[in-house]
Amino acid sequence: MDDQALRQMVSEELTWAPHVDATNITVDVRDGVVRLGGVVGSLAEKHAAERTIWHVRGVRGLVEEIEVRVPEALRHGDTEIAQRVRNVLRWDAQIPDARLRIKVEDGVVTLMGTLDRQYQRQEAEARVRALEGVRGVANDIAIRPAAIAPDIAANVRRALARHAELDAGRITVAVDGASVALAGTVPSLAARHAAENAAWSAAGVAAVENRLSVAS
Repeated sequence: MDDQALRQMVSEELTWAPHVDATNITVDVRDGVVRLGGVVGSLAEKHAAERTIWHVRGVRGLVEEIEVRVPEALRHGDTEIAQRVRNVLRWDAQIPDARLRIKVEDGVVTLMGTLDRQYQRQEAEARVRALEGVRGVANDIAIRPAAIAPDIAANVRRALARHAELDAGRITVAVDGASVALAGTVPSLAARHAAENAAWSAAGVAAVENRLSVAS
């Protein structure tokens, strides 16, 4: 697929996405790498636009440069945003919020602290990203597992093998302590993210370096 055809497919996918107003989003493609630019009204919409193209056939990479411009009627002060962040984290049963700290500056929220599992880290970011008035999220939460599993490499390989959309035989797993590095090729950006999430799901993993490339 040439870049012009891929650009058309990506533009159509964004137009059809129910949670994205693609009116002010620009799309450029070079060698299968998509660059998204332009403006959206919320951080949640920006993330939705990014996720929309993960499944588009032929996309080999993504450069995401969309700017969030919150409408005046939906803007909130940093103090109010900070309080909303504390509330949404405190009310989420999956997140031990006492272990987290937050900072808000000009609508950009920084999450800090430590958690046991990656899904908790992702859940915290997703909760904050959906809040009205938030322009960005810097997720600086560190993962420190309660215990190191005896065979992380085997756990990760089994987790990869359980995913129907992944060809685990084309993915190599290297482990250094509690850190995992993935290498090899996958058929799509969606599969690349799925492989990373699968690695994170293995017990004892504290860090994942995703070196997987998307096959042309």
